[in-house]
Amino acid sequence: MTVNAVCPGYTDTDIVRESIDRIVARTGRSAEQARAELVRGNPQGRLVTPEEVADAVAWLCSGGAASINGQAISVSGGEVM
Repeated sequence: MTVNAVCPGYTDTDIVRESIDRIVARTGRSAEQARAELVRGNPQGRLVTPEEVADAVAWLCSGGAASINGQAISVSGGEVM
C-alpha cells in the first residue's frame, strides 16, 4: 500500500477567489491588494494553478513515484518548506 498527501498552497480556484471577495468586503481593500497579501509569502509571487496540483497527483500515480511512500508533497511554490 502507498499513502501520500499532496498539500497545495493557495491555489487559483473558486474557493480562493471567494476568500479574496470576503477580504475585500471585510477590509475595504481592493481585490488586487487582497490577492497580493495572499501571494506575499510565496517566493514565486503567484497562486498555484490547479494543473500544477493535478500534475503532482498524476506523478504520484505513475511508476516514477513507485518508491515514494508516506510523504506530504508540498505544491506551494516554496511558501511551505
